[in-house]
Amino acid sequence: MAQNIDVILCPIFDVLLNFLKMNVETIGLWAGATWNALNDANGTLNMKGLKKATKLKEKEVYAAIGWLAREGKVNVNETETEVEVTLL
Repeated sequence: MAQNIDVILCPIFDVLLNFLKMNVETIGLWAGATWNALNDANGTLNMKGLKKATKLKEKEVYAAIGWLAREGKVNVNETETEVEVTLL
C-alpha cells in the first residue's frame, strides 16, 4: 500500500517543486541575468549564447525573455533555426 502512495505523491511533489522554483522573484532574477548578458554582448545574443552566458536552462531563459519583452526591454526575432534577442 505504501508503494502505491509513493507512486501517486512523487509526481505531485515534482509539480510543487517546479512551481516553487519558478516564481515571480526567481523569474525577475533570471531576467536581470539575461539583461546583463545581453548588455555585456553589445545588445544581441541567440538562445545558445544566452544559455551559455547566464548558465540558465532553456525554459528559464524563455521565462526571462518573456519578462523583459513584457517590460519593453527586448526585441525577439525568430527564424526557422534560431531565436535572437536584442536589447531595445
